[in-house]
Parts: sequence; structure tokens; C-alpha cells
Amino acid sequence: MGIKVRLAELEEVYPLRSEVLRPGQPMSSCHYPEDDFDGVFHLVAENDNTIVGIGSFYPEECVGIDSAASYRLRGMATVSSIRGQGIGRNLLEEGIRQCRLRGAELLWCNARTSAVPFYRKLNFDIKGEEFMIDSIGPHFLMVYRYES
Repeated sequence: MGIKVRLAELEEVYPLRSEVLRPGQPMSSCHYPEDDFDGVFHLVAENDNTIVGIGSFYPEECVGIDSAASYRLRGMATVSSIRGQGIGRNLLEEGIRQCRLRGAELLWCNARTSAVPFYRKLNFDIKGEEFMIDSIGPHFLMVYRYES
């Protein structure tokens, strides 16, 4: 499988956001308010020109965690039939690199509880207790700190 990760336009992430993260919900639920922030970037992982993974990165402070420059990961997803093959890892590693190039000291996300082991493997730490996001499920705040 020849996976290529690249910067993408917002519209390119919507179909997979809908399929994986918002199944059965209207396409309008795939637009996040943060999508309109300055400095936002989106990544896609492609296999034979087909998008198989997505992630969006927002310059956004993490409430309660001190950092001069933070990015938030949101809307990360991989096609379910090929999960566990390193696509998400490749995508997130490129996101970590891209955030660093943009001056990030911290990358954070609200990770689904089921995804905590994935983020831990990439050196994200849990901050706080598990919490619920309505109509989505249980999550943890997870943080990746860049080394100086």
C-alpha cells in the first residue's frame, strides 16, 4: 500500500468526516466552527489517489494548559476497512511535523476513549478525567508537548 500524506482543501475532508465521524448526520454537521479560523490546515492520506485518512489542525489554545502556541487536532479518521495499517500514524506524524513548522509548542485533541492507546503510542498524554461529548461518546483530553 503506497500511502501519501499531503495538505488538502477543507472540502476534501468532508466525505470521510461524514462517513466515519458523523454517520447518519447531515453533511452540515461535518463543518466545524474552527474550520473558519486563520492558520487552519487539513491533511489527507491517499492510497492510489483515494482519500483513506483525514485530520484537521487548528491554531487554538487548550484551556487550562499553558502554552504560547497550541494547535488542536480535530476530525481525524481512517477508512474503517483499512484501520490498523499505519495510515493514522503516518497522518498524525505529518500533522505533528506541520504544527512544529508553524511554531507549535503543544498539540492537543479530545480523543475518543477507544483511540487513547493510539495516541499514547505517539507520545500524547491524558490530562484530566474522561468526559462525554453529546451524540458522540466518551473522550479524554490528550496533549503532545514538543521538546525544545
